[in-house]
Amino acid sequence: MAYFETTDKCKIYYEEHGSGEPLIFIHGWSCNHKFFKYQIEEFAKNYRVILYDFRGHGQSDRSEATERGMCLKRFAADLHELIEHLGLDDVCTVGWSMGTSTLLAYARAYNCQYLKKMCFIDMTPKLLNDDEWKLGQSCTFDMPQNLAFMSLLAVSWEMAAKMFVPNVFAKGYDQNSEEYKWVINEALDNTPHCMMNMWVSMAAEDFRNVLPTIKIPVLLTYSGDGLIYGPSHGEYMRDNLGGESKLVIFPGCGHGLFLEDPEKFNKELADFLKA
Repeated sequence: MAYFETTDKCKIYYEEHGSGEPLIFIHGWSCNHKFFKYQIEEFAKNYRVILYDFRGHGQSDRSEATERGMCLKRFAADLHELIEHLGLDDVCTVGWSMGTSTLLAYARAYNCQYLKKMCFIDMTPKLLNDDEWKLGQSCTFDMPQNLAFMSLLAVSWEMAAKMFVPNVFAKGYDQNSEEYKWVINEALDNTPHCMMNMWVSMAAEDFRNVLPTIKIPVLLTYSGDGLIYGPSHGEYMRDNLGGESKLVIFPGCGHGLFLEDPEKFNKELADFLKA
């Protein structure tokens, strides 16, 4: 475990496991590097596995140093600076949810510099639905609903987190399970204004025009029984990416498909990385 300091003086927590080609896992909104607990040991057998916490999340800086950088553009810069700090090239990356958004912001800013392959886990290029776009969150989540959710965020992070966490899992997932309780506890250990700022940043973005510019191979992993994304979102990504891609649907899984069916996810990712 270690820290590096970004050019705007923010300390980012990261850790490394194993050796070989670099493989970076990038977590989602309100989460942290520990969410890839079922991937670390498996991939460290053959890869130099790197995990880190976004600024404002986990063990990374939540001080005043984060205030200037709670946006996806800066998150992409943090990833770029981490890669350069570690002297990496031909990097494979795995981005879940906001981690995918960060990779899309990276592609827009750096044209996939240093990257060899990417895996996107269950995300849309445009979060908010409108009259002409129906592949955002839940295919119905629009500006009025977003404002209502942000109002809840502003009043109570605990209430907002407990509203959001069920969306991590498949429909009907046991909310008394140890996995569910673990996710709730990890989510509650967040700084409310950091969560608000990053939700605003995600909701404001539209990465649809970035997809055709991505020429490196991409593995698309999408939920089969999720509450917020599903096969149609993955099909859109596949049909609009500029390079080779493979779409894999996870039946019985939700947004956190790599937590719900780690065996299938690990096999699909390992096969993709070897190809």
